[in-house]
Amino acid sequence: MEELKISETLIVEKIKEFLINKENGNWHEDKIKTTKLHEHGVDIVLTGGSRNGERFIIECKGKSYAKSAKSINREGWLNALGQIITRMGTKRIISKGVQKGNINRAYKYGLGLCNEAAQVALRRIPREIAKVLNLYIFSCDDNGNIQMFTPSEFIS
Repeated sequence: MEELKISETLIVEKIKEFLINKENGNWHEDKIKTTKLHEHGVDIVLTGGSRNGERFIIECKGKSYAKSAKSINREGWLNALGQIITRMGTKRIISKGVQKGNINRAYKYGLGLCNEAAQVALRRIPREIAKVLNLYIFSCDDNGNIQMFTPSEFIS
């Protein structure tokens, strides 16, 4: 059996499939926006969620198969994290009303990574920072299976 190449395009497709089919996910397939490889902008934007007005903004990075792949795969997630943080245009803390002081959960952010990069990111991004940013990690294994990690599941 030929090994599956865990490209950025594959990760994007697998995450979309995962979230659309997620029980109680309520992400609208007809409202998904994606960018093509090398196109400016975030890789995936989904609308829906439990309150039907949420946005999930996800930046993906594929697995490198170059000779220097080990370091690229272990540290490439930093690039994705930088890209997603620069696209965070909403206030992280609610400033008015009953929810004042709470974290704005209407926007979820995610990193779609190969398994190796995801494991490093889960260890290196502090859990409390992931909670404030409402940051999720999507890990794609060598068979194309996606596992989602919520902010409370970060290791550090």
